[in-house]
Amino acid sequence: MENEFFSNRKKWIKNEISWQDKVYSLKNRVKTEKGIMEYAMLGEGDVVMSLHGMPGGFDQGIMGFSWIAEVGFSLLAPSRPGYLGTPLNTGITYPEAADALALMLDELHIDKVSMVSISGGGPPAYQFAIRHPDRINALVAIDSIALQTSMPADFNGLSSALYLSNAGQNLIGYMAKKYPAFVLKGLIKDNSVLTNAEIKEQVDLAMQDPEQLKMMLRIVRSMGNFSLRKAGAENDIKQFTEMDDTQFEKVLCPTMVVHGTHDNLLFYQAVLARDEINNSRSLWVHKGSHFCSWIHPEASHVQEQIIAFLKEMT
Repeated sequence: MENEFFSNRKKWIKNEISWQDKVYSLKNRVKTEKGIMEYAMLGEGDVVMSLHGMPGGFDQGIMGFSWIAEVGFSLLAPSRPGYLGTPLNTGITYPEAADALALMLDELHIDKVSMVSISGGGPPAYQFAIRHPDRINALVAIDSIALQTSMPADFNGLSSALYLSNAGQNLIGYMAKKYPAFVLKGLIKDNSVLTNAEIKEQVDLAMQDPEQLKMMLRIVRSMGNFSLRKAGAENDIKQFTEMDDTQFEKVLCPTMVVHGTHDNLLFYQAVLARDEINNSRSLWVHKGSHFCSWIHPEASHVQEQIIAFLKEMT
């Protein structure tokens, strides 16, 4: 795969997009007392549930964390309420969403899971750990929201138009395949406080790493078709500013808090979570952006440490 990447990048990208297309064939739905939950599963073994960010869906949960399924776990990726095939009324607030996840597990006859969250998947993940402590082995919170949060000041009209519209996402999707360095730069710049020189260094390294380029394409794909994610994204933005602060002391499961030191959002929340969760450890990714587990010079090492933690706790 690596040789093909360097010898024929166009063919490599075509094969990657073909793999992404197959992810959508994994889609399933289950009816719970709270409403429909959409999900997909990949792999075999102990179950790890991945909770996607904003915007996202089951596709982001599979495409962003397929490396977990590749090492002997079964990856369970739901679409959070309001995203893709999960109606918003299945769980508008994060406690309601957490309860819907537990009901989904009941219907799937899964007793217990480990959980990995990223960004906007953090609040329902923490709530699941608090409200259903008997259903969770361990939690990995990656660049995850935990407290009341406003969108960054630099998430202005242009950024919003790009990330939160069909037209914007279509443009980003086209640019990701034709001009990957440009999109990598934008993703890191919009989601970090890195200097221009630091961003350039990370982009240059990512452009020589098939795994990082693959993750960039998957991130972009899993935010596309925004009209199918609009209700969830708008609800997240509302809930971020209205949610009750997480009662970290009630998170009893072993927890790993992973966060980029240069994420433009939330690092203080990660430190607080690490300090107040009794059975916790941290992994701070030096000069990491909001996507430090996917796009960063040490991303593969970060993933290895997450996998080691999950194996240790199951």
